[in-house]
Amino acid sequence: MDMSQETKRLKKSAFSRSLSIKHLPTFPDENTPLQWIWPPYAGRKILHQIFKHALRPHLQPDGTWIIKAKNYWYCYSKSQWLYSDEKIAREVLRANMRMHLQCSPILSEQRCVVLTPDFNDQWRLWQIVHIEPTLADYLTKILQGEQFDKLALKIFGCANYYANALQQSIKYPPLLNMTLDNLGLNTGQQVFYLGCLDENNPNIIQPSREILLEMIKSVFTVPISEALPHLEVTTVVKDLKNINYSKQRYLKEILVQLFNSN
Repeated sequence: MDMSQETKRLKKSAFSRSLSIKHLPTFPDENTPLQWIWPPYAGRKILHQIFKHALRPHLQPDGTWIIKAKNYWYCYSKSQWLYSDEKIAREVLRANMRMHLQCSPILSEQRCVVLTPDFNDQWRLWQIVHIEPTLADYLTKILQGEQFDKLALKIFGCANYYANALQQSIKYPPLLNMTLDNLGLNTGQQVFYLGCLDENNPNIIQPSREILLEMIKSVFTVPISEALPHLEVTTVVKDLKNINYSKQRYLKEILVQLFNSN
């Protein structure tokens, strides 16, 4: 292929991708073949649940399509999850299956991956997960609630949930964006990952033990700072220092530092 042909091909590809980004995406439906769904039967049941309500896709500034179904399902397809070759799209689906299996102990079970034909003979990948209360929701409820009984202990508990999730994530490939918004807390007090799995996400950090403390500090700084005007800081700090939990002493030190530095 000469340079002029290659230039035309690249321009056509760029034009095609531009149209696909602006065009409403195709979402899988109840008739999507099982070979395009993982896990196949559980995923098919999820699709049936989602289609009980009308779906409204929203395009984010980064090119990601988001659908928040009324029955608490969250669907997303990033701009790079669009493929012009069916063979490549199927390979990506298999890669997603492997990623989910690798990280399965920390993932929400109510999730699936689906491949579907899209605009202009392209193929789009969707990751779908059930919306659950997150650690961010839990922390907000603690800090902005009117009940201040055992406030310090509850804040420490939230930090402990997050720290344990970070330590657990070290076992897995760097695919998890471990923010408070991406971590759910079920009725059994088990923390699980709700976000997407993406090997090309530049925001994902593999948390070594050296940077774990900084990650904990960074995610708790803003929520605590915003809540300070409504709290008795002296009392909270005193109660934090009185928590007798030697295994996670460093969490007390971080939280005391955050309350005292604002």
